Amino acid sequence: MKTKLLLFILLFAGIGFTASAQTDQQKLRKHRYGHHIGQGKITKGEAIHLQKKKHHIRRDVRMAKCNDGKIGPMERKHIRKEMRQYKRQRHIAVHNNRTRK
Repeated sequence: MKTKLLLFILLFAGIGFTASAQTDQQKLRKHRYGHHIGQGKITKGEAIHLQKKKHHIRRDVRMAKCNDGKIGPMERKHIRKEMRQYKRQRHIAVHNNRTRK
């Protein structure tokens, strides 16, 4: 009786660890590529392209702050333009009816 109970507990714990490992991988994928990739709405290539674009915008903001500690009006205009382009590209990628393979 004790061995059956111990075996059942070990089996249940093993299943729990396996399930938590899968959810960790899903969270990592969502963090890396965005929440749309797991739903089949955006391809991995599109996600990587959008990730690089977002990194470029962040780098521009960082560089603008490094120069004089402030973001000037022309720099702000440039960053806003890039953000509008990024958001438009993201919207197009999510709504283009492609499925992930």
